[in-house]
Amino acid sequence: MQPTTAEQVVLDLIVILTAGALSGAFCRRFHISSLVGYLIIGAICGSGGLGLFTSESEVLAHLAEIGALFLLFSIGMEISLDEVQEFAFRLLVGGPIQLIAVSVPAALIIRGLGFDWSAAILLGSAIALSSTVLVFRALKEAGVQTSVAGVSSISVLIFQDMAIVPLMLMVPLLAGASEKSGLDLAKLGLYSLMFLAIIPVSGSIVRRIGVPVLQRLRSRELLVLFALAVLGGMCFLAHELDLPAALGAFAAGLILSGNRLTQQVDALILPFRETFAAIFFISLGGLLHIEQAVRDPALVLIGLPVILLLKTIGGALALRAVGVRWPVAFCFGLGLSQVGELSFLLLSEGMQLKLISDDQYNQMLVLAIATLLLTPAMIKYGIRAVGDRLSEVVKHVKKLKRPPSDVKEAVVIGVGPIAKQVASRFEMLGISVCFVDMNAVNTYPLEQLGFRTVTGDATKMKTLEQAEVDRAQLVLVSVPSDDAAVAIVRSIRKLNKKATIMARCRYLETRGRLTASGADLAIDEESHVASALLTMVDSLDLAPH
Repeated sequence: MQPTTAEQVVLDLIVILTAGALSGAFCRRFHISSLVGYLIIGAICGSGGLGLFTSESEVLAHLAEIGALFLLFSIGMEISLDEVQEFAFRLLVGGPIQLIAVSVPAALIIRGLGFDWSAAILLGSAIALSSTVLVFRALKEAGVQTSVAGVSSISVLIFQDMAIVPLMLMVPLLAGASEKSGLDLAKLGLYSLMFLAIIPVSGSIVRRIGVPVLQRLRSRELLVLFALAVLGGMCFLAHELDLPAALGAFAAGLILSGNRLTQQVDALILPFRETFAAIFFISLGGLLHIEQAVRDPALVLIGLPVILLLKTIGGALALRAVGVRWPVAFCFGLGLSQVGELSFLLLSEGMQLKLISDDQYNQMLVLAIATLLLTPAMIKYGIRAVGDRLSEVVKHVKKLKRPPSDVKEAVVIGVGPIAKQVASRFEMLGISVCFVDMNAVNTYPLEQLGFRTVTGDATKMKTLEQAEVDRAQLVLVSVPSDDAAVAIVRSIRKLNKKATIMARCRYLETRGRLTASGADLAIDEESHVASALLTMVDSLDLAPH
């Protein structure tokens, strides 16, 4: 009795998950990238290897696409909307330069090999996209994700993730399969803008309403269901607007990013994310026919170096355009030289619309997976090649703006034990301090001691004006609510462009929001508490005797 399609899919999932567990354990034991292990084990188990997958390749492709949606969702949660604003220059300058510098030469080379223009443009665009997942993880592991070159690389990757939308819309036009009129295309463009406008609005609603409600309910199950509902809802909305579901997944991540529950959501979604990451990369490996590389070795021997060289140069040009020096730009350009996971969505769409053949799709798979296999080693080499310049490279993009040596006036917002200690130090240095707090019980004793005080809500511009924040050279924001701290910093920066703003927050993820809003220095309690606890643990004699 032949198994049904549903049974075949279930069997394939069992094979994929088992293979993923085995390859993950092997990679962990020998310190190899797990993503590389997934690709290799997928190729071994697939139809080009042992033939353990029983269902059609289209089913595996759909499983891979579901995995890609979860990966994009997790990437969106790693990047807050405030950080996107902070990276705006690098994103809007470096991103287009990299995309054009790679896709145009690649399309011309492919056209010169005898492909028609439609296929050449599709393949050139697919080659230009890099792996956000792989690069982001590698930069984070190396500790250079906050460097100028690291932030610039991430900005280029974010632009590529966003560019997948117009590129996916372009594929039916290249295939001549689109029957949309100019009015329909204009409507689609309007839908895209409306969809993008929904993201910050939805994010604000989640922060202001959803997060407080979920915090009060204290239910992990509801938090998981809420996150999955947002993911599914945004993917469905994108689909209904004729936009790629990939955009919906990325948007869902952005909506849930930058709030105090983001890390908890990420931790709870981790099993789904890692499971579907394994399904994604093992399924991709399963689509690979290794004999293709053996039958046509010139494809790998010539095509692979050309792609790596072209993408390294394109990445270096993009990084140099946003201020990264040439040696460092080339070293980090190596990290952008692979063909990414979103390329497979583009190629799959092109294959379905007969823009490229099955053989051409498989040839691109061989080259793309080869670049992915080399990526971890190339990123490590690039960072190591920076050498002595590493100390110059690993600097936060937003540097602390030091106050002038003759500071005379400071404003302290939030009267608590921490703020009082810092204000006491200000007073010892001869700096005049004005205290701002919502509670008159806190400000009254200070007023009796001769300090200037303002009682009111510091999130209101009127309160800040009463405190004369516009003439202060130093401002300390020390309030118990992270959301309020972000709003206060943003308002202070509108009133005073030159002041040095120091801010305290409770949660690690709020630091990025504070610096993006205008703070020059942000300190989070989570990191310092963890550091203090580790120091205490180290002081204990816990070694086995």
